[in-house]
Amino acid sequence: MFAAAPEHLPKVYQVYYSSTVLWVTLVPLLTGVGLYFLKDSWENARKALALIISLFSLTGVTALLPMVLNGTVSFDLLDFMQLGLYFKVDLIGWIFAFLITLVWSLATIFSFTYMDLEHNRRRFYSVLIFTLGATLGVVLAGDFFTLFLFFELMTLSSFILVIHEQNLESMKAGILYLYLGIAGGLALLFAIMLLYSATGSVAIVPVLDQLTANRTLIYILFLVGFGIKAGLVPLHIWLPLAHPVAPSPASALLSGIMIKTGAYGILRVSLILFSSPTESGTKDLNYLFAMGNALMWIGIVTMLAGAVMALLQGNMKRILAYSSVSQIGYIATGIGAAMFMGVGGAMGFAGAVYHIINHAFFKAGLFMMVGTIYIYTHELELSRLGGMLKKMPLVAVTFLVAAFGIAGVPGFNGYPSKTLVHDALLVAIKYNDLISLEIAEKIFTLTSALTICYFIKLFRGVFLGPVPEKLDRDYQLTPSTIAVLSSFALIIVAIGLFPNLILERIIVPAAEMLKYEGYAMDHLYHFNFFEWHPLEAMIIVAALALIIYIPGAYRRWFDWKPPSWLSIYALIYQPVTHYLMAFTCRTGVIVDSSVDKAYDRSGSIARSWCSFIGDFDQGLDQFYLKWGVIGRKLADRSRDMDTKIDQFYEKSGATARKLADKSADMDSALDKAYLKTGQAARKLADKSADMDSALDKAYLKTGQAAQKLAKQSNDLDRALNVVYDQAGQKAREEMEKRLENRQVKDRSKEQSRWTTKNLSFDNLLLMLVLGVVLLIIFYFGRS
Repeated sequence: MFAAAPEHLPKVYQVYYSSTVLWVTLVPLLTGVGLYFLKDSWENARKALALIISLFSLTGVTALLPMVLNGTVSFDLLDFMQLGLYFKVDLIGWIFAFLITLVWSLATIFSFTYMDLEHNRRRFYSVLIFTLGATLGVVLAGDFFTLFLFFELMTLSSFILVIHEQNLESMKAGILYLYLGIAGGLALLFAIMLLYSATGSVAIVPVLDQLTANRTLIYILFLVGFGIKAGLVPLHIWLPLAHPVAPSPASALLSGIMIKTGAYGILRVSLILFSSPTESGTKDLNYLFAMGNALMWIGIVTMLAGAVMALLQGNMKRILAYSSVSQIGYIATGIGAAMFMGVGGAMGFAGAVYHIINHAFFKAGLFMMVGTIYIYTHELELSRLGGMLKKMPLVAVTFLVAAFGIAGVPGFNGYPSKTLVHDALLVAIKYNDLISLEIAEKIFTLTSALTICYFIKLFRGVFLGPVPEKLDRDYQLTPSTIAVLSSFALIIVAIGLFPNLILERIIVPAAEMLKYEGYAMDHLYHFNFFEWHPLEAMIIVAALALIIYIPGAYRRWFDWKPPSWLSIYALIYQPVTHYLMAFTCRTGVIVDSSVDKAYDRSGSIARSWCSFIGDFDQGLDQFYLKWGVIGRKLADRSRDMDTKIDQFYEKSGATARKLADKSADMDSALDKAYLKTGQAARKLADKSADMDSALDKAYLKTGQAAQKLAKQSNDLDRALNVVYDQAGQKAREEMEKRLENRQVKDRSKEQSRWTTKNLSFDNLLLMLVLGVVLLIIFYFGRS
């Protein structure tokens, strides 16, 4: 089964920066909004534009392949919502993006014929293209915040596809799908918040060594959030209800593509986020083994339960819906095996990714083939169909090709991916001698046999047997339908005949990016799918399928309808919902009664305080009333007293004004007399000053004449000069004394004049004050 592995040197990966990542996501979102506003009459333009946008995204994603083979492609919008949008495409993300755009383009072409018989086509194409952009955003996101935004957009827009018919059944399925989608979104949001609080980042990078206390809770929340979308048991209950009621193009995308976004999230969390950038210790390895083993068993239970339920259905779409649940179990089993094998988990990773690719093609093709039958017959129940091989041979052939693919028949695409998942279990058994792994491998084989059984049932019910009378007419397939169904059949056969092409060109390089090594990685190179061991396993599965189907069909075991109480909804969701509602109601009643009691107590206390405040206020009112009466009496008395004082002030004021007028007249007369006396004194002083000045001049002239005579009589006796000098000096002293005496007399006159005036005014003012005092004493003495 295995060939020798070539030597491979470590590869250096580059980082590219390209806006193509943004445009392949943004253009479908904007175009989806714009398509809704086109007129209903522009049907052909709407179809053409929807196809052009699908092909645009397919072309853009294909153009990224050379870059992702050598590294990663990034683009970011740092200012978006203050947190930024971050896109990062590696080879794993590119595989999902290519599947999405290719299958979406084929589904868009198929919808041209299918939707001609449906209503609300404008809304359908608008939401169809919008959902394409949202789904691409999930797998091209570079961090969990960006992934979460697009994941929720995808949930909300695909909800409109589910309820397209707007009847009771579709609305019930749509509401359940929306509720579970919201619950899954909340689980994702809580997980992202815990991740950010633990690591400070929401990037999709290995952080196992940074996670401590909450890592199990974080993993469970991620598994629930993505598991609801993927359809893992017991989170799958929306899937069998939503797929049958949605239009077949939408069902093909829901089953073939959108549930893969859940598988994509589980893969990213399990194999990248919960890994370590360095060599993990024993504790981390044991933790990964435990979580991977749990995920593997969830996948085993999911694949078996889905196959059993599909085998018991009688509706074509419900069989395919439960088949999708079962096939997701294969993918989860591969991811779980890769997780608990650590760096030796390359086989599980390759099987899971390969089966994701194959399931997208055969399951989307099967839904479109069933949809083609529904277009012409308007029947989904097997009991009302039959003989379509004669009426629609092309549909029968392509359906048989897709059924061989999903059954894992050699030469068809399901065979290599199921072989890899099966070998991943065998590698796990080889390195871990656990009975549980051997049991899981046996259940895997049983489930593969049941898959063949329910497709034999489906093919017999639809294409074999007699044609019902009301369906016995000729059917002409449209060219677009023929092209789409033939394309799916060719892809399924091409992958089955050349399985190593995708494995070696796409999947192995993706495994190398995750740094897988060891026995499993070595044998992925040039894996030999057509040697005896895997063919032997397929023969065993086919033989087991015949052993189960022949007696089961003969005894009509597959027509058994399990009771409603046996469903997962009745066993799990109904009790959980009942107890949750009961707990909520009881809690609400307790809280409500507690609040009522608190309100009653607080109300009685408030009433007591109000009564006390009322009494206190009444007492204050009475106090204010009594003191108001007293205050009014005092005010009246003070007003009377004030009136009397005012009258007294008026009388005394009139008397004072009269005295003031008389004193003013007297003062005026005195001022005039003083003025005249002062003028006369000033005239006398001026005359005496003139006389003194004339005497000074005469004395000066006499002294000058004496000096001249003294000079002329130099010969006179010195004694005479002394006598004359003494006589002159005495004369000058006498004149100065006379002058001083006159100035003293003038000053004494002036002082005597002002003293008399001041004395007269002071006496008058004193008399006025004494008079007022006497008048006041007289007035109060009289009263």
